[in-house]
Amino acid sequence: MASILLQLPSPPAQFVPSPSNAAPIKGEAAQDPAEPWHQYEHQLLSPVENGIIAVPNQPSTTLVGDALTLAAELHGKTFHIPNLRETFADWPIGINQHLERLQCLVDKTLEDVVKNKRKLQALKRADFALLIALWYPDAAWEEIEIATYYSLWIFIWDDEVDAGDTSVSTDEKLAHAYSRQSQNFVHQVLSLNHGAGNQSIVDSALPHANIHPNMRLFAEVGAALKAGTDLVQRRRFYNELSYFMIQVGIEHSYRLNGIIPSVDKYLEIRSGSVGCAPQIAITDFMLKVRLPEAIMESAAMKTLWKETVVICLILNDVYSAQKEIAQGSLFNLIPVLFENLDGDERRPDAVIAQVMELLKTSMCNFETAAVTLTKLAAEGNAQVDQDTAAFIMWCRYFITGVLDWSLKSKRYGMDNCIQDDGSVLAVL
Repeated sequence: MASILLQLPSPPAQFVPSPSNAAPIKGEAAQDPAEPWHQYEHQLLSPVENGIIAVPNQPSTTLVGDALTLAAELHGKTFHIPNLRETFADWPIGINQHLERLQCLVDKTLEDVVKNKRKLQALKRADFALLIALWYPDAAWEEIEIATYYSLWIFIWDDEVDAGDTSVSTDEKLAHAYSRQSQNFVHQVLSLNHGAGNQSIVDSALPHANIHPNMRLFAEVGAALKAGTDLVQRRRFYNELSYFMIQVGIEHSYRLNGIIPSVDKYLEIRSGSVGCAPQIAITDFMLKVRLPEAIMESAAMKTLWKETVVICLILNDVYSAQKEIAQGSLFNLIPVLFENLDGDERRPDAVIAQVMELLKTSMCNFETAAVTLTKLAAEGNAQVDQDTAAFIMWCRYFITGVLDWSLKSKRYGMDNCIQDDGSVLAVL
């Protein structure tokens, strides 16, 4: 491992990556800004071709502001990423027995949802079946089928905003309308439409015909979650998913305006927009367990949750930097760290040293939280102890799954960058 050259600033005390680390939210929908979003709804549905949004043939790679200057400085620089498989050598990794069946399901689902041939081929090459099989090595087919629909949906939903090849991805107002409409639909599908006093807390029911085509895939996910979880679980999942959508919108605004944030601000936004927290929020559904709220709302669980997100964020960003920059986005940990260095410190090796320090700190915090959570669970009955251990183990599978898939998937193209020693040479 490279020696540490610089100390990464610690996240501020108020750093909250998701609602799971804040006071519980009573199922409220996010508030609209002053400008009504409904006036843009019709634009979300206007360029529909065969029931699917039509997209340009090529993504927009236009850079502006500080991002344009930074891209020029980073161009051609080589970042040497250590062999992170060694870093996680003691962590478990597995693969679901249904991988081959999953590959068929993924391809069929993508073909049903995505009609743009270029985008469809890119999504198929990503090999999401492998990722899902790595995440849920022990899941039965019924659970992993729902996890597949959800995982594909969130990738497709996110790409609509940040891939640079849709009308939503190039227009802040459309992006906000897309996000707000999606939150309303999720809220409805999860049967969270009525708060205290039986008063509707979101907009009136949105018929499927009037929803963005990307959201139709979520309907099946919502039905399964409604049948297999209680109201508290669904609210927790909704809060995480709503926060994800909000942070994707904030990230989108930074990207369109070419703004490079501070490291702390970046971590705050990206911990939401990376999309890991909602996936963690369906863990109990996937594992067929129901941990007590005293466990789920404990400080140790919140830390475990937060550090799982941060570790996945780091892994995703280091391997996706080339792809993100090629798509016109410098909203990535690698460029952000580089931009926030001064003078002679603006070097690739200094950036990677900070990445490794951040990863080391987060892994340490994860292990501490896991030990504390295990002790807390031992105070309950044997089933709680067993279920908590399974939850912690799944978080490890989630992380190693992200690592292994990121190195193998053609989505990021790392297979051409891996060296004989397992390290990666990424040329920006």
